[in-house]
Amino acid sequence: MSPEDPVRPYHAKEEARGQEAADAVAAVLKHAAEHDERARGKRPPRKQPKWMLPLGIQLAVLAVYLLISPPRWITVHPIAAPDSATQQEGLRMAMYVQSQQIEAYRVQHGRLPSTLAELPGTPQPGVEYQVQSSDAYRLVGTDGPAALIYDSTESPADFLGPAAAAKLASGAGGKS
Repeated sequence: MSPEDPVRPYHAKEEARGQEAADAVAAVLKHAAEHDERARGKRPPRKQPKWMLPLGIQLAVLAVYLLISPPRWITVHPIAAPDSATQQEGLRMAMYVQSQQIEAYRVQHGRLPSTLAELPGTPQPGVEYQVQSSDAYRLVGTDGPAALIYDSTESPADFLGPAAAAKLASGAGGKS
């Protein structure tokens, strides 16, 4: 390298006579002109319709009114819990269904299941299973404060009671 050659970056040109600057300015002007042309072609945003503001105000006033003093037809009334007789009838039905599943298992396998998990399907909620002997079992059902005990030595119809047995026999399934 001689002292006459100054050190320059690798991308520097030998001489710039103004052509590069003119090309850069021309490219910028061309881009600006294209941008202006596209902007002229776009439609301006539409104005909001005149009816929207009054409607919005009316809906806001209605919402505040319903929030502060709702009318009777809008008030939600909670569903009353079933009475204890209905709960007991439902528990008796669940225990009856569980006993029928156990009896079907006994007929199919020739023995009682050791747990309710051996039965197909899911066990009835609130029903416990206790094996008494090789051919007797007990079901203990709880639903809140109510507790019922079904012994396999008693008749399922006696355990169900006349009202539930009649519903079961008629095929109503608890519907009147």
